Amino acid sequence: MENVSYFAAPGAELEEIEFLNLVLEGADCDLHLDVNNVLVNSVNHCYDPFEFLNKLPLGRVRYGHVAGHYVEAPDLRIDTHGSDVSETVWMLAGLAFERFGIFPAAVERYFNIPPLDQLLGEVRRLRELQESCVPSPRESVG
Repeated sequence: MENVSYFAAPGAELEEIEFLNLVLEGADCDLHLDVNNVLVNSVNHCYDPFEFLNKLPLGRVRYGHVAGHYVEAPDLRIDTHGSDVSETVWMLAGLAFERFGIFPAAVERYFNIPPLDQLLGEVRRLRELQESCVPSPRESVG
């Protein structure tokens, strides 16, 4: 399951993190962590993206990706996968690797594809984040 970006939650009875964790537990499924969506939703719904990652359960993240987004306004981000990965998304990805261990991840880009060397630079940066990561001690999962 992938965490999605969303713009409205009329009638919501749960916070996003509570809902996500209930689905992961209830379905006994793993998470495709979209790091950009964590940031986009945190801006659009006024929460701390670093806290959000720290509330995800250990042992569930199996794959992930980073991407760019469009800044519509100071309080509105649009998940476009059409721009460079932001520095905050890179920081969140680093935290995710530290918290959940190294998991396969990709740079996702749908349009506004930059020159190949620039795109490969983002791929290299992702790989370097993984290689330099020192996972935090975790309880045994399995």
